[in-house]
Amino acid sequence: MLRRPSPPLRVLSGWLALGIALSLQASARAQTPAPAAEPPPVVSLRVQQRARYDVIDNSPRLDTRSSDQALELQTSLFVEAGRGSVRFNGELFDARTELNGAQSFLSTNHVNTLEPLQVNVSWNFSALLRSGYAGSLKVGRFTTDVGKRRLVSRSNTRNTITSYTGAEWRWRAPDGRNALVFWGVPMRNLPSDKPSLLDNERELDLGNRGTSLRGAYYQFAPIRKRDWFEVYWFGLDQPNRPSNDALPRHFDSLGFRSFRPNAPGKWSYEVEAVKQHGTSSATVGSITRRDLVHDAEFYHWEFGYTFASKLVPVVLLQYDRASGDKDPFDGRNGTFDTLFGERRFDFVPQGLYSLFARSNLRTPGVRLTFNSTPRLQSMFSYRSYSLDAPRDAWSGVGYRDVTGHAGSFVGRQLEGSFTWRAIPGRLTFESGFAQLTAGRFMRETAGAAFRGNPVFVYTMLTTSFGRRYGAR
Repeated sequence: MLRRPSPPLRVLSGWLALGIALSLQASARAQTPAPAAEPPPVVSLRVQQRARYDVIDNSPRLDTRSSDQALELQTSLFVEAGRGSVRFNGELFDARTELNGAQSFLSTNHVNTLEPLQVNVSWNFSALLRSGYAGSLKVGRFTTDVGKRRLVSRSNTRNTITSYTGAEWRWRAPDGRNALVFWGVPMRNLPSDKPSLLDNERELDLGNRGTSLRGAYYQFAPIRKRDWFEVYWFGLDQPNRPSNDALPRHFDSLGFRSFRPNAPGKWSYEVEAVKQHGTSSATVGSITRRDLVHDAEFYHWEFGYTFASKLVPVVLLQYDRASGDKDPFDGRNGTFDTLFGERRFDFVPQGLYSLFARSNLRTPGVRLTFNSTPRLQSMFSYRSYSLDAPRDAWSGVGYRDVTGHAGSFVGRQLEGSFTWRAIPGRLTFESGFAQLTAGRFMRETAGAAFRGNPVFVYTMLTTSFGRRYGAR
């Protein structure tokens, strides 16, 4: 007996059919171009290597070393080959760490050795659209960025990168409008046990069986050429899989974002809001509760001004709120889930630090950036961090006070970074620091084990080079 396609596959089929129909409709209105000579085959190779050295002192993670170091190495070999509108895309990826020990902070966010991160075929159907319009369809294993990248991203700061096996459809109009529709199975980084991670052992990643992430994104044409508005939706279905410690999650994330980019002598802003609803799971102590009503939200506000001076200083006032679970013992879960999003540009450095995630958090802050030259940039940031729900966990570290008596204030963070693009597109140097002054919640939940105020320093070097064959 033939099985009916699963709901995600039926949704994907509908989306792809709609995209093809729109493409054919547009081609019917377009003039048929004159036959062109068959383009020559093209092969592109590119290698990117990043080395980051991290040092932390007074780590708040009590199951790790108080002082630690790590050398994170990330290497990618990109391959693109094809003729005309059809391309094969591949990426061989290697992420590993050195200088770690048995008591180091280490997870699959740091190690994923010798992995085929991307293997896909793409079709550029721009020729079927009206002049100035562009579109593409990608099928296979891929990485992707959506919008500001707070929920779905190809991380450019974490040592490992999330990839998906599925399909992605993109479309862009000459007036700035663009859309994206995708469906994919998130891949699970393997191995996941600490001894294997310490030895940088290799194991082929597997898809999270039964899990799917699908989404749609649309950005409108700019208003008065300065203000942009976009809407998006993501749906996550993840069944209970004891083999990989995954807890069931089934919820939708619906959001919007409005922003005005920085410009010398001008005001800028960014507002983003996300609402999540469905079912999820939560663990308090050793008790895991499933099928909780998931009702969470996230808000980001940012207002700034760019001075028209030589250093082009930008001052930003920022505020982020990601909801937490007010009562960990009722039938609801209010903890916001950031899915597969990037957090570096809002909060903290990655690596051994990574103290804050977009979950159970309230954080106002001020940020100041300088662009001395197109190649030199520096940033300084000051933020105050508090829990949105005092009885929920500090998601970046795991501390929890179910009574709420420790309050909600985690601490104040001072951060800075310096970036030098020595050879644009080829060689980049970056260094930075972060220091957290502990608040009441952090001190009281750690108790006698409190080590002091965490201090983190990193230095990073990124190199890239490549060659293109067959292009005229």
